[in-house]
Amino acid sequence: MLQPVTSQIELRIAAMLSGDKKLIEIFKKGEDVHTAVASRVFKVDMNNVDKEMRRKAKVINFGIIYGMGVTTLRKNLGGTREEAQKFYDNYFNQFSGIRDYLEEVKAYALAHSYTLTLFGRRRSFPNINSRIPFLKNMAERTATNAPIQGTAADIIKLAIRYAEEDLKKAGLLEKVHLVLQIHDELVFEVAPGELETLKALVTSHMANVVELSVPL
Repeated sequence: MLQPVTSQIELRIAAMLSGDKKLIEIFKKGEDVHTAVASRVFKVDMNNVDKEMRRKAKVINFGIIYGMGVTTLRKNLGGTREEAQKFYDNYFNQFSGIRDYLEEVKAYALAHSYTLTLFGRRRSFPNINSRIPFLKNMAERTATNAPIQGTAADIIKLAIRYAEEDLKKAGLLEKVHLVLQIHDELVFEVAPGELETLKALVTSHMANVVELSVPL
C-alpha cells in the first residue's frame, strides 16, 4: 500500500487564502505548524513548547477554520472561559490575516448567500440570513469553512484525475488501483516493482496540482 499525504492541507490552504504572513512563513520553513503556533501564542521559544502547549495549539488551529467559538474552545481545552478567551484573542492577534479573512468570508456569505472555492465552485447557504439563531449560526460556521475545505476537496479530486491520466499513459492501470481517498490521503494498491514509479507520479500531482504561496 502507498499513502502519500498532503500534510495539514486545510491549514496550508487557509494560510494561502488569507495571505497571513506568519502562517505562510511557518509552512515555507517546514516547521511543525502546531509547535510554531504554540510558540507564538504562548510567547515562548519553539524549543520550550511542551506537549500540552502543542495540544492546545492544535485544537485552535483546526477549530478556528471550522468556526469554533470561545465556548467550544473552552470545552476542548479545559480550564476557564477567561483562559479560553485569552488564548483565542492571542491567536488572532498573532495571526490577524486569518482573522480578517474569516470575517471577509462571513461578510461575503451574508451578502450573497454562497461562498466560492479557489476554483470557483459555489456552495449555497440559504439559512445564513435566517431569523432562527441556531440555523443562522450553523450556516455562518459552515460558510466560513467552506472555501477552505472545498478548495482542499477540489485539489485532491484534480490530483486523482491527473494521476489517472498519467497512469494510463504509462500503461500502469492494470498494475495500480486507487483503493480509497481518505480526506487528504490517497491509498493505492500497487503491483510489485511499480512502487517507486507510482510514488513519484502521484506525489508530484498531489504537490503541484495548483501553485500556492505555501508548499503542499
